[in-house]
Amino acid sequence: MSLSQDFIAYGIHSLVPYRRSDKLPYGIFKIVGGGTISLSAEFEDLFGGSNKYAWASEAKTISAEFTATVKSMPDFLFEVFLGATVSTTAASATGTVDGFANFKGTSALDASNGMASVSIKSGSEADLKEGIVVVEVVSPTTVDVYYMTDIEFANGNDLEYIDDSLKVTATPLTITASTAVEIPNTGIEITGGSGTIGMTAGDSATFTSAAAHGGISEIIIGKSSATFPEHGEVALAAKRADGSMLEIDIHKAVGAGFPIALEETVFSIPELTVKLLFDSELNRIATFRKIKGA
Repeated sequence: MSLSQDFIAYGIHSLVPYRRSDKLPYGIFKIVGGGTISLSAEFEDLFGGSNKYAWASEAKTISAEFTATVKSMPDFLFEVFLGATVSTTAASATGTVDGFANFKGTSALDASNGMASVSIKSGSEADLKEGIVVVEVVSPTTVDVYYMTDIEFANGNDLEYIDDSLKVTATPLTITASTAVEIPNTGIEITGGSGTIGMTAGDSATFTSAAAHGGISEIIIGKSSATFPEHGEVALAAKRADGSMLEIDIHKAVGAGFPIALEETVFSIPELTVKLLFDSELNRIATFRKIKGA
């Protein structure tokens, strides 16, 4: 009688967090750098007399953690591990301008006496540039415009900063009642309110701009009402040449926080840590399935 073949786990294939309420997945991490389950016991040692070594030792508690490095950042990553609220904008072949709101004061965005709206100028969609845009009131009827980034200033007609203030308007734009005025080389126009224009100097408003895109996710982190959901996770090792696989189902886990590195010429690779908790209904913390190749 020969010995049976040893089971060997190799690599990692995927990681799937799922909802504990119905076991439906949040999504799948396919670009995974690795994952490790660590089950570490704390011991209570008994010492006595002149003996320098313990007479007895008993395991007290076991810390159970799963750590993983994921090389992509889907929306559900932020929902599960940062308690974030995610809202999405559908893909647009022309671009998107939205979120127009007063930031300082209340006179800049005003349907009657200020700026009523911002919108994409028809025929100038190619000039749209990504960024958070700030519009500052210079006088009761004029405004200056600032961009928080120049990452797409080469889109369409080139846009340039006027000075170190990050202003992009060489001269203030005049806001006229019920009339659109273009922010030069941005693909955006501002339409004045329906009444007599009379804004307060120093007030400001903001909006966001994006060129043609495949969809936008706005992720809000740090709400006072945010929670970090208990969830399950299924990790699967790579399929070996002999067909063997290892599947790990973590039934109850909680994770909170991860780093987002923005470094020169380096991909951002979040590192996740989750605590494995005891599932009283299943009477376990995890289930391992070893699938041997046929």
